[in-house]
Amino acid sequence: MDKRDYLVKTFSRTKRKDYENYILTAIWHKLDDMNLKPVSQQYVKRKNGTHALMDLYFPQLHIGVEVDEAYHQGNQKEDKLRMDDIISAVNEESIKDFQCLRIDATKSLEKINERISEIVMVIKDKASKATLRWQTYEEELQELKQRKHLSIYDDVSFMDIKDIANTVFGKSSKRYQRSFFKVKNKMWLWCPKLSVTVNGDARSIAGGWLNFLAEDWSYIDESHLDDAIVEERKENYMAEVNFGRERAVFAKYRDNLGFNRYRFVGIFKILGVSPENESCIRYVRVADKVEIVR
Repeated sequence: MDKRDYLVKTFSRTKRKDYENYILTAIWHKLDDMNLKPVSQQYVKRKNGTHALMDLYFPQLHIGVEVDEAYHQGNQKEDKLRMDDIISAVNEESIKDFQCLRIDATKSLEKINERISEIVMVIKDKASKATLRWQTYEEELQELKQRKHLSIYDDVSFMDIKDIANTVFGKSSKRYQRSFFKVKNKMWLWCPKLSVTVNGDARSIAGGWLNFLAEDWSYIDESHLDDAIVEERKENYMAEVNFGRERAVFAKYRDNLGFNRYRFVGIFKILGVSPENESCIRYVRVADKVEIVR
């Protein structure tokens, strides 16, 4: 997707929110900098474990803009987030210079425009002190290859399983049809599709497999809709324990523009039967970064 299509799709997400649309597009046009990359509707994980929605976020500068409308000010109950939002969230704790700029949409037009100008000045000032470049996806992957590690705190996502294998694990494949395979020594790459819960019922979106990622990414509970497979897994899981297999997990999710992506959520090892649900096998996170193979 080129810049034009990306920008149109990004700002079209606010077209039904009148005040938000006016404010965000005004900020963008006043900035007038095509080297800045905006992200709309970006969730941020706060240091206290809660999540906040940045209506507009500039990842190159670590600056977010929140528009406070009357509905949000009167709505004290925090919305239950989709797992997609939790996975794609930026981690505030890992960003030392993170800034959140707020603007009150209930004020007069004059006050709103004053605040827009203030926000634009803050963004321009920080941008003037940074070297900005809107990288393509391919350039992002090339830059990642030069690092020593990929961390769960890195704001990095992948479009395809082959991109993970080739970039992180030094492979040279054109395509992978499987979502679970060996990449080195005792490490396997696992790209699970996460299950969703509808009206209290778990639903599989991956051939009957049920994969539940904890909100803090500390464990994954795996089960299956077929009871026979569940019992077989419970009987045979010790083989994986004894082998010492590790799983580099890249969870599949939909990003804020609706595209499928994969995000690194950690290195996991099998623990055994889940203490919370005996029909599940539990994997616990043992590392928050993976070494990049050159």
